Amino acid sequence: MTIQLTEKTIKGKKIRTNNHRLDEIIALWNKVPDMHLDGEFFAVYSNYESNFKGDYDLLVGSEQADFPEISVIHAGEYVEIPVAEASPKSVGETWQKIWEDGALEKKRTYLTDVEHYKADGTIVIYLSV
Repeated sequence: MTIQLTEKTIKGKKIRTNNHRLDEIIALWNKVPDMHLDGEFFAVYSNYESNFKGDYDLLVGSEQADFPEISVIHAGEYVEIPVAEASPKSVGETWQKIWEDGALEKKRTYLTDVEHYKADGTIVIYLSV
């Protein structure tokens, strides 16, 4: 399903990484409990070198967080993909399905992609198209 997102500025902790450096991504996620992100928060993927095979910026944070690093979720059209259950394993499995979907790959703009961790415990991935 395609939806419109409004622009949001997310403040948090950012790394430059790629999908082959899982140790760096896990290390960033291990810092999240100490960040005290209350309510909903986001993982923002941006500044892509190419596509899901290249380097990108990953920032985890929220609109209310008090960190100097920011990423902007750009306003625009996104494909909304619900994550089956709120677990790191399920998030990873959802990304695997996204990467294997050739039709979806052709639509993606790689401007901004977002994991939205909602206050109710559900997780949704938004892909810019």
